This record gives sequence, C-alpha cells and structure tokens, in this order.
Amino acid sequence: MTDAHEAGSLWRRLATLPPPLATLVALGAMILLSRTGPGPLLTPWPWTIAGMALMGLGLILGAAATLTFMRAGATPRLFHGGSRLVEAGPFRLTRNPMYLSLVITLVGTALVMGHLTPWLGPVALALWLDRMFVPREEAVLAAHFGADWDAYRRRVRRWI
Repeated sequence: MTDAHEAGSLWRRLATLPPPLATLVALGAMILLSRTGPGPLLTPWPWTIAGMALMGLGLILGAAATLTFMRAGATPRLFHGGSRLVEAGPFRLTRNPMYLSLVITLVGTALVMGHLTPWLGPVALALWLDRMFVPREEAVLAAHFGADWDAYRRRVRRWI
C-alpha cells in the first residue's frame, strides 16, 4: 500500500467518526494540552464564569435538539436510516444544533481552562465537523429527502 492510499484511508475513517466520540477526543486533547503546555493565560477570572455559562448553553442546546428529535419520532443515526427530516425547535435556527452544542460546550471549556492551547480543541472539532463530517451527512440527507431537504437547506443556515 502506498502512503497516499493509507492517508486517504485514514481521512475516510476520520470522516466517519461519530461526533460525540470526536468531541471526547478533542476534550481529551484539551485536557492534555492544558496540563503539559498550556501556553499564555487568555481568560482569567471572571471570564471562567462566562465559560461555565457557555458550557451550560451548549448542553441545553444539545438536550433541546435531542428532545425535538425524540418528539418527532426521528433518530439522529442518519447513516443507519434516518426516518424524517426534523425542522422544528432548534432546527428552525440551525441545521446542526446537536453539533453546534458540542462546539459551544468545548468553547466554554476552553474559556474555563483559560489558556491558549486548549482552544485547539473547539477549533479542530468545528473544522472537522464543517469540512469532513457534515458534508457527508448532507449528501445523505439530499439523497434521502430530496426536494424537502433542498427547501430546508435554502431556508436554514448550516450553523448560525
């Protein structure tokens, strides 16, 4: 196998990593970076309170999106046969409230940690979601829901 083939295979595997697992990997990296090479202090007290508030906001957004899915009788496991396109609740404002909640929670965590290097976690997660995972998911949605997806995509932004 060539190096290019192996690199391509790695990227394909990364694109299929479930977002909650990717978030845990990013969080683990943030913790490791904050302990081993935190960099300069960016957010001293009382900014840590803002970080806690953002963490809470992220968790609330994720819970609201999950509840909206449950009430609609849908499943967030799109690649395993998503049953319906959910457009209510937080999905009226963003096509990806669950993923946005993960990023917001990590931004809050980085604020609480206070130092520079933990910011790599939310940035990496946001970029990975936006460039690798969501485009793949949106292709499945387009194929599965057709014109309904196209109308929803035109009406609601990907993020905020």
